[in-house]
Amino acid sequence: MRGIVRHGLWLAIGCLLLSAAPALAQGNPACAQPVTDDDVNRVSKGLYCPVCENVPLEVCPTEACERWRAQVRDLLACGASDQEVREYFVARFGQVAVGTPTDPTLQFFTITLPLLLIGALGVLIALTLWQWRTQRTQGESAAPSELPKPDDPYRAAIERELDKRF
Repeated sequence: MRGIVRHGLWLAIGCLLLSAAPALAQGNPACAQPVTDDDVNRVSKGLYCPVCENVPLEVCPTEACERWRAQVRDLLACGASDQEVREYFVARFGQVAVGTPTDPTLQFFTITLPLLLIGALGVLIALTLWQWRTQRTQGESAAPSELPKPDDPYRAAIERELDKRF
């Protein structure tokens, strides 16, 4: 009889522990800060889906992204800042989670190539303006010899025509 009571007691303790497990799985009660969808979208906008290529986590329709948005919500509810959430996703999925290339060579070209192109375009514009200006000043110095002489009959005819019209 004592064995049955002992087994019954262990069974009751086990049932109580099992019934408390779902309550423990609900999360940390200290993580009960209110988080709006706007907060989740603000952070998710800067993150990219590790599964889909070049799709922000904010708009990705996959089930995995829904879970990751829920994870963003949980982290924000526990008081994590936007930067801490980004760092968490970078630690978990790598630099692809924030949209930066993982290859160092590609990172170098992603940053320097646009700067080099802008610099080359600036130099090209400066050279074009310099050349245009020097041609214009050379044209002004050569202009008196190219002007028609006042006794040119063609010029006199044009001037008479203009005088009649105006």
